[in-house]
Amino acid sequence: MKILRNCLIAALLLIAAFWGLAACSVDMLVYPGSTMQLRDANYGYRAHAITIPATDGTVLRGWFFNRGAGTPLVTMFGGNAMNVGAFANIAEADTTRSYLLMNYRGYGGSEGQPSEAAIVADARHCIAHARALLAGDHTPLYLIGFSLGSGVATQVAAAEQPDALVLICPFDSITTVACGIVPVLPRLLPIDAWRSASYAPRITCPVTIFRAQYDTIVPPASTDALIRSFSTPPAVKSYPADHNSIFATPGFSQDIMKALLPTPMP
Repeated sequence: MKILRNCLIAALLLIAAFWGLAACSVDMLVYPGSTMQLRDANYGYRAHAITIPATDGTVLRGWFFNRGAGTPLVTMFGGNAMNVGAFANIAEADTTRSYLLMNYRGYGGSEGQPSEAAIVADARHCIAHARALLAGDHTPLYLIGFSLGSGVATQVAAAEQPDALVLICPFDSITTVACGIVPVLPRLLPIDAWRSASYAPRITCPVTIFRAQYDTIVPPASTDALIRSFSTPPAVKSYPADHNSIFATPGFSQDIMKALLPTPMP
């Protein structure tokens, strides 16, 4: 009986260890962090660098392109393993709007550990901070989210009701995406699910979705499910690109600017 009990305990410990290792592995797929070192992360825009303390004191780092009081505010959210400073060239080129680019916790020099709740709360806090600098709580707000950032932008849009929302390579949930990489297991683990399809029906602003025809990261069915979840059908455009090359597609940057106009893209 004692041997049986010890074997049972050993088996339970092995299962717990495997479960913990699996959970950590899947979590790393969701939040691998930025691979760029802080000393290399200025992208040539040091003058626009900004540090914003989160509500819990965690130091968040990014860039704020302040174009003056009352100008519309565009907030961009990056993908996983990405430093959002990679979008700084878009912010520099568009001088008609102010741009806020903040790295998530654990990304691009920002402190802390990322989680779904913390990232969304940080995003809303940083938007409020930028609006205060622009001297207007009712400053027009535009949100752009790429990949993981599409999940952030969708949740923020459901709460803030911006003037327009642009989603690039979006998904209905991270669970769907993770299952494409590690089949079944993500549905059994307590990971951040980023269920964008649950928040989409609450969004009332014009929505534009840009998708990559050869995306091997976000399954087409996942994007299709998200599109169906909006109360008002979004404008959708596909590009002959994969997940990571969509920004290099000719005309893509111009299409982003069109999506931020008062009249949304057809």
